[in-house]
Amino acid sequence: MFKIDMHIHSVLGKDSIIKPSELVPLARQAGLDAVCVTEHHDYALSQPFDEISRKTGFPILRGLEYKAKEGHLLIYGINMGRGDMLSQMPMQYVIDWVNERNGVAVPAHPFQRDMFGGCLGNRLSGLHHLWAVETLNGSASEAENCQAKRVADQLNTGYVGGSDAHGPVGIGKAYTVFPQPVTTMAELVSALKRKNATTEIRSLLKN
Repeated sequence: MFKIDMHIHSVLGKDSIIKPSELVPLARQAGLDAVCVTEHHDYALSQPFDEISRKTGFPILRGLEYKAKEGHLLIYGINMGRGDMLSQMPMQYVIDWVNERNGVAVPAHPFQRDMFGGCLGNRLSGLHHLWAVETLNGSASEAENCQAKRVADQLNTGYVGGSDAHGPVGIGKAYTVFPQPVTTMAELVSALKRKNATTEIRSLLKN
């Protein structure tokens, strides 16, 4: 089994205290086989991780987290920047835009409320053409994650798990388990479209 934390932020996105040089040692310590860095709104922000991955031999994939009108999306397989998509576009529009370009858009922490009390919530069930839903988010509550999985099952989508780490202790708290190694973004997109991944949470005994 191949474990990937699919949702990590670093100082490069200016809302995390995880330094790029810390990521690989911490990921290995957490028992991960790979990570995906998902800085907000701009794929290019995480570019320095390509060299870190090459030097360490540890797979660091790069996606991004996009703020749609109704909530957040994790986007994989699209080198999207701020010039490619205005912020807070309707979520269905963004999902379709990503699908047309052979990427995967995944609703992130859909039942977790933001600082203003809003969340995607049950509107998740009205979305179409989804490959996966983030059903295990390390910063969401157990109830919020359970709600996400319930709707994902209703929609017959795959699952994604990620820590949503903004600090070192969070890395690997939640992750996605693939049956085969996934070391490139092309492999990740293909695996997500096969919808055969599961999610797990790291035991507190390993923290």
